[in-house]
Amino acid sequence: MDGISWLADVWLSHSLNVTLARGVDPEGLVVRLGAASGTPFGHITSAEAASMTGSEGCARVARFGECGGWSFAVEPIAPSAGWWGRPHLSAGGVEVLHLTPKAHQPPPEVWYYRDGVAVDRFNIGEIPDGGMEFLAPAFEEAGLVDDPLMSDQPEDFDDVRATMKALEEHFGLSLPRRAVIEGRLPAVVTAKQHPEELGA
Repeated sequence: MDGISWLADVWLSHSLNVTLARGVDPEGLVVRLGAASGTPFGHITSAEAASMTGSEGCARVARFGECGGWSFAVEPIAPSAGWWGRPHLSAGGVEVLHLTPKAHQPPPEVWYYRDGVAVDRFNIGEIPDGGMEFLAPAFEEAGLVDDPLMSDQPEDFDDVRATMKALEEHFGLSLPRRAVIEGRLPAVVTAKQHPEELGA
């Protein structure tokens, strides 16, 4: 499997909002993200999804699937409904991770929801604390430390890649790189309104 470390190469430049969920099928995930149903209107590429986003009647598009026991949805450009405290996404014992690049409002963030609760969030490059302190060992193993002065990190250390690697290792995450970046995936409209009217 591909893991998710490769997202470091494309996540920010492609402005990909990535939602991963365990305990709900891919069709159920996109409905939770705003789709009227989990029935795709077609199978489209990443570029086609980006070109559709923001068009008349199509504020947000999700391409979706399943990999390694996790459902996933990838939404380009427009902020996803997975961002900023959406605990309903994980209702009914579901576990959800949402990675938002926040291209126009950095820093990028990770949100974690579990069983109807927004557990916590953290900025990329930071070691999670609070409700996500359980991730600290995986982050330290990936080379992320609280005090940069005590770190052996090289100057070209990639904190995005290290964060993705830590999440990959702890949760067992994987996304199919070729399908997400170059291939065609089933797609649904997750918002018809302009993104500014979504409240997220």
